Formats: sequence, C-alpha cells, structure tokens
Amino acid sequence: MPRIIDGDNLLGTWPGRRRSDSDRRELARSIGRWAHRERRRVILVFDGPDPPVPPPVHDVHFSGPGKSADDWIIDYLRRLPTAGGWVLVTNDRSLGDQCRHLGARVERCDHFRRRLTPPQGGEKPEGPVDVDEWLEIFGTPPDEST
Repeated sequence: MPRIIDGDNLLGTWPGRRRSDSDRRELARSIGRWAHRERRRVILVFDGPDPPVPPPVHDVHFSGPGKSADDWIIDYLRRLPTAGGWVLVTNDRSLGDQCRHLGARVERCDHFRRRLTPPQGGEKPEGPVDVDEWLEIFGTPPDEST
C-alpha cells in the first residue's frame, strides 16, 4: 500500500533526530531508499515553505506558508477517488482520526521507523567474508571424500 508520511511528526518522535533541514533531507533519502526497495509509492509531507536546497527525492512536499502538513495531507486524501488504499504514518491522533474517516489506514511512527531500520546482521552468512568468519568460528566442514 502507498504511504503518506507526516514528516515533522515522524522526526519529532524519533530519538536523536530534529526537524532541521539536514534531518529532513536524511529522512527523505532513507524513505526514498525504502520506497525503492519495497516498490511502494511514498509521499513525505513537511510543514512550512520549501527549503533553499530541494529534497533529494521527488515525492517530498512542503505545506507552504500559512498551511500545515496536516491540512496538505487531508486535502490530498480528499481529492483521491478513494483514500482506502493509503496508509498515513503519524502519531497525531487528530490527523489520524480525520484520515481514518476518509478511509485511510494509520500506522504509528515507531512501527514505520522499524521498517526503515531493519535489524543488522542475520543468522546466515551473506558473503564470502561472512563464510570465512563462520569457518574460523565453527571449523571447516568434514572431508566428504573419506
């Protein structure tokens, strides 16, 4: 399902992140990579006017002066034939309720952050370096010729 993300709300709930231009650009890059990997459409919306340096991905929008990202998101979903195919990422209860009323689903920011930051390392080796490391730890396989 495509997602529409309340960008400032997501950043505001992310420990160690701020609503700075650099954190907004980094968030846009991370979401762009995730969207490409998952083959999903994602619209990222921030409060305020466009920054001096444009975001690194194309589906990032700024609400503009005098309008909130919440207003932009609600207007966007209202213009769709059906909002039922969209997921809104936010912890803003009021925005979430309004978007649910339009038919969208809501995903909490902490759940979405886990999608962006998958666990590192796996149980199985992923390349020659990992295989060599496992062989050092667990030994070489028995000789099957005997």
